[in-house]
Amino acid sequence: MIEKIIQDELEKFYPEMIELRRYMHMHPEVSFNEKNTARFIKEYLEKIGITNIKTKVGLNGVVARIKGQDSSKTIAFRADFDALPINDAKDTPYKSTIPNAMHACGHDGHTTALLATCKVLMDYQKKLPHDVVAIFQYGEEQAPGGAKPMIDAGCLQGVDAIFGAHLWTPLPLGTLGYSYSELCAAADRFEVKINTKGNANIIAAEFVSMTQQIVSRFSKPRETLVITLGKLESSIEEASITGTIRHFNKELHKMVLTKLQNLCKALENEYSGTNIEFIYYGGYPPLINHKKGTVEIQKATSKILPDIKQLEIEPLMIGEDFAYYVEEVPGAFFLIGAGNSTFAKYPHHHPNFDFEEEVMKQTASIFLTLAFDSANVIKNLKEEQ
Repeated sequence: MIEKIIQDELEKFYPEMIELRRYMHMHPEVSFNEKNTARFIKEYLEKIGITNIKTKVGLNGVVARIKGQDSSKTIAFRADFDALPINDAKDTPYKSTIPNAMHACGHDGHTTALLATCKVLMDYQKKLPHDVVAIFQYGEEQAPGGAKPMIDAGCLQGVDAIFGAHLWTPLPLGTLGYSYSELCAAADRFEVKINTKGNANIIAAEFVSMTQQIVSRFSKPRETLVITLGKLESSIEEASITGTIRHFNKELHKMVLTKLQNLCKALENEYSGTNIEFIYYGGYPPLINHKKGTVEIQKATSKILPDIKQLEIEPLMIGEDFAYYVEEVPGAFFLIGAGNSTFAKYPHHHPNFDFEEEVMKQTASIFLTLAFDSANVIKNLKEEQ
């Protein structure tokens, strides 16, 4: 049984997985600066015998292809590998050695899980029905992100299905978090700059008040829409307001942008001698899973991890650029519990963030189960199209 092979191989490989993860944790690189990490990934892939490797995809991306028995179909898996500009506050032997750089979101675990997936696939390549593409992505933490440039550079060429995972400390180890559709919200940034001969404080206050009415007046009660104004700097003649728009509906998003721009124009007209600039920085689209992709994740998890608790979760109001992949190719993204009540209790992006390393083995086992069953997985996802 392939499930027994996967379990045995990952158990043997687990000590090396911990070494790989902890090396990356000690040597983090923040978004768009991950050259050494990309080199580390490439060298490991070469070490385990993969020859079809593309580097500098998009910018720092690495894409590896493992041939199966039939190359007419391809399944892909994605892992991100950038860190955050945070000082690591943990007291551990594998604490970050780089000031103001830390794997505070688990991307080192994602990358290790996909490297382990590649290792087992290479050892049992003759049992692999179709090709597998391993996408190691840079720059997820900071918009515009690395996914879109990697897609534009061809990383999804010939791919029929794609899957990704995020280890998640709010869920305890031994939990699969899934969603059949909406999983992560779009997260757009904007800035409003006010320059006036009057009182910028008053104008800024009116903008803040009117912005909050957009949600209550123009969105339906069951629609998810959050406008957050996170920073306001103001003097008598100048003010700057930065905020985010989080949503799952592109038409609703267009409406909000129009309302915000119209509000700026209305305030300009109301207060003479005033100029208001609305700057839209954009962000990631909403991550909407393909239902059959999630069903395949559930089936694979039940096969390889029968004791794991499967939990349907409410949509998260965070951004995730895996959204771009499932806009192009059928697939799904899942959360895998990595928390505990002791050292892995801190939220993502916290200076003390850490996770249960066993989650890497669980993630790789789900990826491998999908890969070795790729003929059925791809067929079932195509039926949804």
